[in-house]
Amino acid sequence: MEGTIMLWQRLIRPAAPREVPYEVRRREELLEQAQRIAHVGYWERDLRTERITFSDEACRIFGLAPCEGTITTEEVTERLHPEDRAIWSSALAHTLRGGSRCDFNYRIVRPDGEVRFVHSQGDLTRDASGRPLSLFGAVQDVTDLKRAEHLTQLVFERSPDAICIIGRDYRYQRVNPVFELISGRSAKDLVGMHVADVLGTTVFEQTVKPKHDRCFEGEEVRYADWFTYPDTRRYISISHSPLHSKSERVEAILSIFHDLTDHSLASDALRSAQAELAHANRVATMGQLTASIAHEVNQPISAVVMNAQAALRWLGVDPPNLEQVRQSLDLIVKDGIRAGQVVSGIRGLLKKAPPRKDSIDINNAVLDVVALTRSEVLKHGLSLRTDLATGLPLVQGDRVQLQQVILNLVMNAVDAMICIADAEELRISTSSDASDRVLVSVRDTGPGVDPNIVDRLFEAFYTTKPEGMGMGLVISSSIIEAHGGRLWVTANEPRGAVFQFSLPAKQNGVSGDGPRQVLAA
Repeated sequence: MEGTIMLWQRLIRPAAPREVPYEVRRREELLEQAQRIAHVGYWERDLRTERITFSDEACRIFGLAPCEGTITTEEVTERLHPEDRAIWSSALAHTLRGGSRCDFNYRIVRPDGEVRFVHSQGDLTRDASGRPLSLFGAVQDVTDLKRAEHLTQLVFERSPDAICIIGRDYRYQRVNPVFELISGRSAKDLVGMHVADVLGTTVFEQTVKPKHDRCFEGEEVRYADWFTYPDTRRYISISHSPLHSKSERVEAILSIFHDLTDHSLASDALRSAQAELAHANRVATMGQLTASIAHEVNQPISAVVMNAQAALRWLGVDPPNLEQVRQSLDLIVKDGIRAGQVVSGIRGLLKKAPPRKDSIDINNAVLDVVALTRSEVLKHGLSLRTDLATGLPLVQGDRVQLQQVILNLVMNAVDAMICIADAEELRISTSSDASDRVLVSVRDTGPGVDPNIVDRLFEAFYTTKPEGMGMGLVISSSIIEAHGGRLWVTANEPRGAVFQFSLPAKQNGVSGDGPRQVLAA
């Protein structure tokens, strides 16, 4: 503000008051406009007459009518807040005694009772002999700034999160009450302490300091983890934000610690409930396939019995035909493996297990579901065709969960098609799109989906089946979303519906499957 004061001192004393040059008048007009914009006015106190001259903006700040002449010191004093009058008098007296420039903050009370905060600066002018002649200075309305500082202070002090400011020397500069609480130390003790003295040298050097250093380089650092305290464990989200001064250099770090323990525990409980619901859905679906599963298991078992009987017959001839026995035993092994695979697939879908993150060939997952549902499809006189793309990238996730989604979609398609007399083919296809996402489609030739209810299909407990619970598509959608994909439905041409889901490809993962066409008719 010093340069502004000197400028005003030159501008407000025109040399020829009767004929003010245009340039001076123009400067005065610009100065008045600048005062209004910046809420800054000037004042001059004549020490010989004790009269004070206010600019129009200074009058507005004090709640006075713009004055052509001057006002008395007493009139100004009346506008000062009673608690700040001593500050005002002391600052001016100090300057008059030969002190440095007066520079202080105080409050004023306008005629309507409104309190405003102002910042004032002033210089002393002396004559040739050194005798004080006048005080000239500027006054600025800083109420908005003070209120903003007050609100910032309230946010800092009353925040439910722990907040601290850390300097480049890794020492606490400021902490709020919540930070005092979680650290077990008062602000008086913490301010000035090194972070290592609070957290321990090992934790500071290995965990905290690297993140602080990244923040001092200008990076916004965020992370969350479980932290062990003397009497509990808490899940804390931490953010470190760089604080800049007038230069680009980061001078300090604003650290905010948000306790997410309850949220994390609730999320765990929700995931557990979702897993239980998904398991119940798998069990219910497998219950619908009991006859088909029994058929799938009985086929290889019956073949084992027949081949075993054939082997016995070849052993009973004279001489025994060992080559035929060997062929029968080979068939027994193959059928036994086939039966074991069916049972293994059923066990995998029925068991409870935490979610896994495996590399999955989606084509193999589709074929496993086809093996379980083939008999159910044939039982209703339908055909199931697969059209699986070659060289698909692998996806990452839980194989059982993804098979559950495919199983739900196939069973929904079968239920839709058995309501139509001439419905024939159900088709499952896989492909990849331009963004290298894996796409799985289940197309039926049933009655299709009413456009008026499309948005409700993925709502919990909404179902078009008399015996349905309305949870299959909800569970399927949540599983796909948890794998980073999405599930949606469109119309099939010329009739039916297409349920599709897409999954992100695993990086650097490609399936080794060749082209496959499977037809169950």
